[in-house]
Parts: sequence; C-alpha cells; structure tokens
Amino acid sequence: MNRIISTLIIAIAMLVPVSAFADDWIATKLRGHVLQLVAGQWQPLARGDIIPDDRVIRTLKDGRVELQRDKETISLAADTQIQIADKAGKKYTTVKQYFGQIEVEAEVRNVRHFEVDTPYLAAVVKGTRFVVTSGDRGASVKVKRGLVSVGAAGSDAHADIPAGQTVDVATNGALSVSGPGSSKTL
Repeated sequence: MNRIISTLIIAIAMLVPVSAFADDWIATKLRGHVLQLVAGQWQPLARGDIIPDDRVIRTLKDGRVELQRDKETISLAADTQIQIADKAGKKYTTVKQYFGQIEVEAEVRNVRHFEVDTPYLAAVVKGTRFVVTSGDRGASVKVKRGLVSVGAAGSDAHADIPAGQTVDVATNGALSVSGPGSSKTL
C-alpha cells in the first residue's frame, strides 16, 4: 500500500513542472548573442531555456533565436527586442515588439488569439504566418499565409491583409498596402 502511495506521489510530482511550464516559450534554435532581461540585468539566453511571461528577449547584431510553444513559433532576427505575455486563464498571446524583425507562425484557431504590438501598429490573427518589422520610421507586416488584421496605433486606420500582401504603417499612422490585388493607402 505504501509503495502505491509513493508511486502516486512521484507521478503527481512529475506532472507539476510540465503543467507549470505549459504556457511558456522555449528557445529551440539559437545562434550568436541572445540576451534575456532577468532582475534588471541582461543575461545570455541558451538553447532549451524556458521564457517566462513578461521576460524581455534581445538579439544582438549576430544573434537569432526561435522560440516555440506547442505548434507556434516566434523567430527573432538580429537586432530585435520583444516581450511575450499570455493572458491569465486564456489562450491569448501578445508579443510587444520594441524594434527589429520577427516572424510568427501562429496556430490556426477559430478565434483571434495572437497579437503583435509595435509602437506603430497592432497585428491580430486567428492563425497564420507573417513577418513584422519595426523601426524608427514605422512598421510593416508581410503576410506569408492566412489573414492578418492590422491597425495603426493611435488612429482608426485598419486593414485586413491577406497572404502575398504587405502593409506599411508610417509614424503618422498612415497605412499603405502593397502586393498582388492591392495598391492603396488608407
């Protein structure tokens, strides 16, 4: 009887870390210098590290990293800084992109569940593959698969961008859509 109870306690203990990290992202691919902000100090990020909510991640000029959670990935190019947060109790992820370029592969779902916010735009999706670039002169979203809803920060300008198209958002909030089937400014 004691042996059964001991086995059950061990089995339950083994499940706790898995469920505790179920919403966390993992650094699966890493090249060059990639840092994480821990207690106000920049520290190296290593392959296999778990990225908790609200942790700031930065790649340097030679750095690249791919973060993965289940079937979703966020790939950071060189000179990029982000912070990932998941809403408690909900499957809704927000990536705050300070600068640089990321590529997102978001799982397809029937509801909007993934968002990238830059100083100039917000991109919200149900599931797709897209690239967001943000810098001093504005931001852009290039859609590789699916549909991305893009809104300019601080204005009502908004557009749904299908695969093959790109939207540029200027610092003044103007949206410009380019690619097959569209050449308009909103």
